[in-house]
Amino acid sequence: AVLVFFLVTILAGVPVGFVLLLSTAAYMWITGTASLVVLPQSMVNGTGNFILLAVPFFILAGLIMERGGISVRLVRFIHTVVGHMRGGLLQVAVLSMYVVSGLSGSKPADVAAVGTVMRDELRERHGAAEGAAVLAASAVMGETVPPSIAMLIVGSITSVSVAGMFIGGLIPAAVMALSLMALIYVRARRADAARVPRAPLHAVIRAGLGAILPLLMPGMLLAGILLGIATPTEVAAFAVVYGIVLAMVVYREIPLKTFMRTVTDTAALTGVLLFIFAAASGFSWTLTVAYLPQRLVEVLHSLGNSTAIFMVGSVALLIVVGVLLEGLPSLNVLAPLLIPIAGKLGLSELHYALVLIIAMGVGGFMPLAGVGFYVCCAIMRADIEAASRAMLPYLGVVLIGLLIVAFVPWFALFLPHYFGFRG
Repeated sequence: AVLVFFLVTILAGVPVGFVLLLSTAAYMWITGTASLVVLPQSMVNGTGNFILLAVPFFILAGLIMERGGISVRLVRFIHTVVGHMRGGLLQVAVLSMYVVSGLSGSKPADVAAVGTVMRDELRERHGAAEGAAVLAASAVMGETVPPSIAMLIVGSITSVSVAGMFIGGLIPAAVMALSLMALIYVRARRADAARVPRAPLHAVIRAGLGAILPLLMPGMLLAGILLGIATPTEVAAFAVVYGIVLAMVVYREIPLKTFMRTVTDTAALTGVLLFIFAAASGFSWTLTVAYLPQRLVEVLHSLGNSTAIFMVGSVALLIVVGVLLEGLPSLNVLAPLLIPIAGKLGLSELHYALVLIIAMGVGGFMPLAGVGFYVCCAIMRADIEAASRAMLPYLGVVLIGLLIVAFVPWFALFLPHYFGFRG
């Protein structure tokens, strides 16, 4: 009955946070497993981790980057470097999403930062639908580029190291980015797309000088964590200060009034996110009380404890639930249940966590279903159906990249092991 209620409310368009909250309350009331007093307690516990303080900081850093001219300078530099390649503008979009994702942990902010800068050119040369499709596929790729709110969420509710995930996500994202760029190149070559002349050296140097300060930010963030100088939360606070200095002092593109509006927008977005996370924590507690992890283990025993079946099943589950719960809440619900099982099966919890994050991203940006996909279409002003058709080849490459990362742990574990992280 509770499952039916959950599906009906989701399909009826009830906000995700309220769906999770009401479903948890309904289960407690129908089964009598616990007093409803437990619900607010589990919600408070779910959002009480110190590391979640980094969430509003990274959101604010992303909005400052978008509104302060930082993303414009990065995209301009990347355009001069790879814009001459076949499918050049789409290549620029993919590479820009990778780089910009290293400045902000908020995926909607990253999409807005790149999409608003490149929208007019993309619409003119490739069409709005193609631009939206590439943005959505690149956003999935960028889920494991540090800093990432998804990594912060997983780190706050499991024993997986956030710093380990930060460094471990770089190569998987690079694999998916190169796969997307290869697809764009092949399709452009088959279509005999016109090539753009290579930017002159002086233009590359001028754009590079303008991008030096923004490019220093991701390097300093990672260095701070790897050298043990700062925690992810402290790094997030530094990202905000650095962004403010660039946008308000160096570039002078954000007046005080705009900055205050940016802070207000950050508070609103953070409130929505943390309410959903709190509700998801209660829902996850309900699944634990219902012995779902134990039942999953029993099913795995009946299948011979196959790690391959568990991995494929986990990916499929996260994609489906990622669609239903609009991305991040799916991690909050399922990560604390699945990651301990992965550890018992002998899988690396760090590697498995990164696979879950990418799978969640696929669900969040799934054509015709994922809320992130609609954000990309809105930014590009693209027709939903046309963008969905354009997305199919890119979605195929993303799924292949996800499976490669899932079944070749080296991609996710090489850098963490090199820098001394275990898990």
